[in-house]
Amino acid sequence: MQYRPEIDGLRAVAVGLVLLYHAGFGFLGRNDWFAAADIGVDIFFVISGYLITTIILKEMRETGAFSFRNFYERRARRILPALFFVILVSFPVALYILSSSELTAFLDSILYIVFFISNYFFYQQGVQIGAESLSIEPFLHTWSLAIEEQFYLIFPVILLLSARYSPKFTLSLFFTLFFLSLLFADFNTYRRSEFNYFMLISRFWELLAGAILAFLENEYGKIRHQFLNGVMPVVGMSMILWFLLLFDPGPAHPSLTTLVPVVGTALVIAFASREDLVGVILGSRPLVALGLISYSLYLWHFPVFAYFDRTQPAPTNLDKIGWVVLSIILATLSYFLIEQPFRNRRLITAKPFFLSIATVAIVIVGLSFLGEPGKISELTAILD
Repeated sequence: MQYRPEIDGLRAVAVGLVLLYHAGFGFLGRNDWFAAADIGVDIFFVISGYLITTIILKEMRETGAFSFRNFYERRARRILPALFFVILVSFPVALYILSSSELTAFLDSILYIVFFISNYFFYQQGVQIGAESLSIEPFLHTWSLAIEEQFYLIFPVILLLSARYSPKFTLSLFFTLFFLSLLFADFNTYRRSEFNYFMLISRFWELLAGAILAFLENEYGKIRHQFLNGVMPVVGMSMILWFLLLFDPGPAHPSLTTLVPVVGTALVIAFASREDLVGVILGSRPLVALGLISYSLYLWHFPVFAYFDRTQPAPTNLDKIGWVVLSIILATLSYFLIEQPFRNRRLITAKPFFLSIATVAIVIVGLSFLGEPGKISELTAILD
């Protein structure tokens, strides 16, 4: 697919909002200025739904078929090396910084992370929603990766079955699933807020928003209209900014109000280009550079923030800026040393890639069993 720098810029906006949300910067006696910045995750979901669907439809259009093997290899190369690297690097730090109970929870969580069901784990643990959860679990943020991977397992099957047996109703099916998921999320927003926050069924509609847009573009082409291409990206970014400044979603997320940033994101993707103001800003070098490392930055920022939050009981804004800078440095290194090499099929072919990933996965699973009763005390004694 043709490279669109404005989408990388939109990724930068998303990860920037997530960092603001988790850092909890305080100004004028308030620490909740960015209470709605968690919508950065929702922006990521829309982008992911759009890109994945575009890739699938492009392959089907050009080859007349779809390779699950190639699809999941690409996803594995994109997600696993950097994720596993961050876990391995975090492990010795966790041994020295976390308390016995926290270390047990950490070791339990990495097992669920490997199998992409950490969202279920954190829900079962009763983790509360909010930036204050930073001090609970260094890998809490992987719940969103679990949701995306679960979507990648389910959605291609739905799309291919629909394309084969009822192609005329594929779009109708998408819209039906979109509204059912949205209504489910809104219905449960106060009834089961933690379940609603962490589970795919309540987030499916956000990913489908991007998928629907990709499907429409595949059928009818990208919208080319001078007025709309100039105005709608501004409208979309204004919707995101309006939600960010005026809403404090709290437990009411995701819900019908989350339509505002989700639709805003879809409008930016649908109409922005290198020829309009929003597209030019999002496509600028600093934002594109940040967008390129956004995945590694998302992975690194939470454990960095969580570990420093434990060692600095009353961190200042300057301390938190240092956390952000360190996260960006680590993300940049991960991008060039881990992400890029492992995504290069010529540099690392399929067999050594899967062999190395399987080996590291076994190591991480083995480490997770150190959290069994009695093992933590043994580890503590060894460290002492």
